[in-house]
Amino acid sequence: MYDFSSIEPYTAEQVPAAIARLAHHPMFRRLAKTMNPNADVDTFASLMECISTCDELQYMIMRPLMFQLMKRSMNKFSVDGLDKLDRTKSYLFVSNHRDITLDAALLDVVFLNNGYKTPEIGFGNNLMQNDFMVDIFRLNKMFTIIRDGSRREFYNNSVFLSNYIRHVLLEKQCSVWIAQRNGRTKDGNDRTDQGLLKMFSMAGNGNFEEDFNLLNIVPVAVSYEFEPCDTMKTLAVYTSLTGLYVKSPHEDVISIMTGISQQKGDVHISICDPISPDEVARCAALVKNERFNALAKVIDDRIHSNYKLHKTNYIAYDLLSDEPRFEDFYSTSDMEHFIAYVEKEAYKGPSMAAQSKLYDIFLQLYANPVVNQMNVSE
Repeated sequence: MYDFSSIEPYTAEQVPAAIARLAHHPMFRRLAKTMNPNADVDTFASLMECISTCDELQYMIMRPLMFQLMKRSMNKFSVDGLDKLDRTKSYLFVSNHRDITLDAALLDVVFLNNGYKTPEIGFGNNLMQNDFMVDIFRLNKMFTIIRDGSRREFYNNSVFLSNYIRHVLLEKQCSVWIAQRNGRTKDGNDRTDQGLLKMFSMAGNGNFEEDFNLLNIVPVAVSYEFEPCDTMKTLAVYTSLTGLYVKSPHEDVISIMTGISQQKGDVHISICDPISPDEVARCAALVKNERFNALAKVIDDRIHSNYKLHKTNYIAYDLLSDEPRFEDFYSTSDMEHFIAYVEKEAYKGPSMAAQSKLYDIFLQLYANPVVNQMNVSE
């Protein structure tokens, strides 16, 4: 019923031409050098010409580049929860979203390292800004989420996307990764958009339990010690409080490059327990809109409880609350270093009042995961 060729990753027939374009594109060389300054780009280009599938590209090119990026920008990378997955099943991974590219790319690395098939990844059409971006995304098994248009177009695109996700999961037998909301979380308060869950159900048969059990939803929590693009996020939140926030030209590309290169400290991915049929049944017993709210809360609680809290999160919480509630999790030196970091990154306002507000917003970005985890435990 649907022609998905406009949004799906490149097919085997399309890969060779896309590889040839990408291998000699100056932007690819720049990206490779950003991820690994010591990369021999000519050797990579020659190697790429031997690649015939998206899976080969991910394993032979993107995986080693990601290794070098992680080595340069992270102190430690860890993961848990792989044992919760059945290799014979396809899953809908619903993840908190902190970095435009790294959230999904890091999960890909985990799967590639452990012999799992990588998922197809949902990305907004706002990122498809030129032919180079289209090639690199579609070669990395990314499908396009169309977010603009009229209300009717938005509805039709949502139905189309819902059908595509079910097509990937049930017919292609491939997993899917999608962010829990449109756009990155800019205040550290990870929340699943109820509209996303409604979109999932559009291609179903109208039976809430059957529709969602078929999706095999698995929440994913990615935790950064130092938030990617934290200064940019702080400024965006501050601007939205004082007026309408409008993205500047090429802001997404700048965010991608900043997120890649910025030091991130310790990073952890937690693959949470799949949403169980019993949990779906409890949601289904509620009235229509409350069903989606309840399911969103199940996903949120899973992400919040599995978020790995770092020293930066505990320090930010104690600074905002002005009491040393979590002082056992960090040293005086840790606090001094973090305060110096915050003051350097957050004090960019035009006035003292603005700087004070920016300071608080910056701390909230780091403190909100602590608040959310405490609320789950309570």
